[in-house]
Amino acid sequence: MDQFSNLLASDPIYMAIAVVLAVIILLGVIKKLIKLVLVVSAILVLWIAYTTWTGGDTSIKSLPDKIQSGVDAMKDKASEVGEKARESAVKKIDEKIRN
Repeated sequence: MDQFSNLLASDPIYMAIAVVLAVIILLGVIKKLIKLVLVVSAILVLWIAYTTWTGGDTSIKSLPDKIQSGVDAMKDKASEVGEKARESAVKKIDEKIRN
């Protein structure tokens, strides 16, 4: 690591290349963060519009409860699908063993 830092410090061309690469990486990260903020903001606006049009509660305080109930419903559905897949796999294995 010391050799690398000494190489960068001793040659200005290498230092310039390293700075340019660092700036490109930094801009890429910032660009992705901005996209993430925009997507989350758009989802929040769509959620507020949907709950307003359906006559639901639009307070942010109720959002974690709604998210938790959605996550619980998805877990239940996923466990049902997993159980069906397991039963199907066991049935197919039994059929292959019998034949």
